[in-house]
Amino acid sequence: MPPAPPDSPVGRVSAPEGAARRIRTPRRSQQSGRPGLLAISETDSPEDGSENRSEKKSKASSALETLLVDLGSQIHRGDSLLSQGEPQGKSAGAAATHRHCPTGLEMLDARLGGGFPIGRLSEICGAPSSGRTSLALTLLAETLNRGVLAAWIDLADAFDPASSNLASSDLERLLWVRARSADEALRSCERLLQTEGFELIILDLAIPPTLSRASVRSTYRSAIRDTSWLRLARKASGTRTALVAISNSTLTGSRAELILEMKPLAARFVGPPNLLDTLETTAVLQRHRSRPIGHEIPLRVHADDNHSNSETTSGSILHSATAPVHSTSTTASHHGDR
Repeated sequence: MPPAPPDSPVGRVSAPEGAARRIRTPRRSQQSGRPGLLAISETDSPEDGSENRSEKKSKASSALETLLVDLGSQIHRGDSLLSQGEPQGKSAGAAATHRHCPTGLEMLDARLGGGFPIGRLSEICGAPSSGRTSLALTLLAETLNRGVLAAWIDLADAFDPASSNLASSDLERLLWVRARSADEALRSCERLLQTEGFELIILDLAIPPTLSRASVRSTYRSAIRDTSWLRLARKASGTRTALVAISNSTLTGSRAELILEMKPLAARFVGPPNLLDTLETTAVLQRHRSRPIGHEIPLRVHADDNHSNSETTSGSILHSATAPVHSTSTTASHHGDR
């Protein structure tokens, strides 16, 4: 595969051990005046004008188009997949209505009616260290292990392809888009939905702890309007793609078919030094258009997957089989979920 342009924000992950990421040093915001606040998107100097901004957008769009062309025969339109086990008399939209993208976690999938619905917009929300990203990685690993294409749109530049959740997955089937702004992330998501070749698209809009100030949260939220979610929900409708957004607090509102909120319960640390070992959390079904809501599904997140006394599923998320684990320390070098 010809490599993407060197300045490209779009990349295809080859393997966990070969997945060294290009580190782009975040710029410090020149407008906020607050030391340590990282800029969410690149800014243009006044003399650059709209021409420079248009050139950057064009370059990012060109990089995405180049990679989609390279995927070539691996991408199929949704209606071309009807012959693969679907009745010929049904349209792609009707077939997608009854299909789901499972997580591999039996209890959770049962509550969701089979998993995250294909052809619909869903959302996983929760505070940092709630298990939201681990659940998304588990869903991604389960999807890749079925031999289909998936995409991860990464706004915070926090995606780790070397995660234990993905250790046994075929990362050649994963498209990793490193967006520089919320607008670029949304446009990339729309373009990928139009290809109808990805069974799962994860739009990671979670705010990392380093950008947890109220002003930054407000910027994230205002950059993605309700009309944006309406447009994405409409584009996902009838496709063969499950679109799942990750956020700190719910952003999609009534536009989502399903909203799952992750709530941490307790954590256990081992050491010295004190390191996170286990996180007890629960997934609460806050919204579903066709299933009862309010159900709580207990889950357990391990910092690593070397736990033979529990049933593991696609990495580090497990069903909670015992009573909640109580925290034994209040400080730790956190290397688990965000």
